[in-house]
Amino acid sequence: MLFKLLIVLLLLAMIGNLFWGLKALISQQDPRVMSRYIGRRLLFAVIIVLLLILALAAGWVVPHTRPY
Repeated sequence: MLFKLLIVLLLLAMIGNLFWGLKALISQQDPRVMSRYIGRRLLFAVIIVLLLILALAAGWVVPHTRPY
């Protein structure tokens, strides 16, 4: 349960950084500010994928079986 909560929090942080990057783009701020938010979003996405691979390998999450 704690693992799923961590994944959801990382997804929310990723979406938040995406919106902050959009706000920086719309307000014509320094491009480095926008790229920092977009870079953090990418970092969170990589962390989520690595955590899911680790969880599958450790058996913490089990994928659905094939229907046939």
